[in-house]
Amino acid sequence: QLCRNLPLEGLAVHRATPSPNMAPKRRTTAAAPAAKKPKADPNHAGVLEALAMADLPDTVRQMLTSCIGPALGVPQDERQSTQHEAVAMIGECLDAVKAQLQQAVDAESASMQSLEGAQGELEAKASAAEAVLGKASADVESKAAKVAEAAAAVNEAQSHLESQEQAKRDADSRASQASEALDEVKRAIAEHFRPLADGEGEGGEAHFAALAPLLAGTGVDQSLMKALPTSCAKPVADRTSLDTMAIEQLGKCLEERVVSLQATADGSAASTQEFAAAVDAAKAALETATASRAGCADELAAAESAEREATSALEAARAAAAERGPELQRAKKAKEDKEAALENFLGYNMACFEVLRDARTKKDADADGGRSEAETVAVVVGGGA
Repeated sequence: QLCRNLPLEGLAVHRATPSPNMAPKRRTTAAAPAAKKPKADPNHAGVLEALAMADLPDTVRQMLTSCIGPALGVPQDERQSTQHEAVAMIGECLDAVKAQLQQAVDAESASMQSLEGAQGELEAKASAAEAVLGKASADVESKAAKVAEAAAAVNEAQSHLESQEQAKRDADSRASQASEALDEVKRAIAEHFRPLADGEGEGGEAHFAALAPLLAGTGVDQSLMKALPTSCAKPVADRTSLDTMAIEQLGKCLEERVVSLQATADGSAASTQEFAAAVDAAKAALETATASRAGCADELAAAESAEREATSALEAARAAAAERGPELQRAKKAKEDKEAALENFLGYNMACFEVLRDARTKKDADADGGRSEAETVAVVVGGGA
């Protein structure tokens, strides 16, 4: 009804030479139409495009579109009330589009901020996971060092046990030899010296021959050793006091030999017991070292498992952060596109409307100290002349 009330046929469209200083420019590039004859103000195209962007019923859009020329094509100082109303309605529609574009920018900004916050959290998780992995790796290194130390302790304990067992075998051998030597001397005294000293039977030379090897290394006087074969060969009735003295001295040497061997045997037995205790202690130490090594190995296995888990957690955190990256980039691109759309709307569509809305006749402009001509700046798509 508004446009029906406008004197459409009698309205003149005033045009003026475009001013490069005032002409709003559109960001997108489009070829300027070749003007063969005067046409409607090029700024109408910007307003028409803005109305196409408005959320309006088709009938309302058509009505406002039909008002562009009859209302905005008339300088403001020559407009009738209905034309002012039409211009105001168009302005309200463009303001609504501006608000809608600003709302889209705000929505994309909020979405991007949310994604940036989520990305920050993911990156923080990745950093935390990296720190956990560092600690886990350090723990593995420490546990591995303990395992190596425990293994060295086991080897040392094993070597010590083997040396103690060898020492015990040597002591057992010495004790056995001492016991055998003692038994041999005692047996020789009973079987050869007693019959020789008591003069029982004959065979004194044979008895001395059996006893002589036992005297080696005992320190028996050489003169005694020379006299004994003759003295032992005599029957008791034929022996002189010297012979008897020599045989008695032989008995003393054999008794001393028994005492010496008994002491050696007793000492060897005690040494054998000591080495047996040392072997038992070495075995216990080996068992302790072996158990410690097993415990260290278990701790190392647990640390290695924790390290694997930390590695998996870090990889997952990094993957999540990397996966969110493209989404954040898309959000940034969407925000930039919305901002560009708003900037383009303000710089082109809204500028076209404002130029048409504020256009005045020369008379009105001169009265206000304005420019010498009525001016409606033409906006050429893609650039201004």
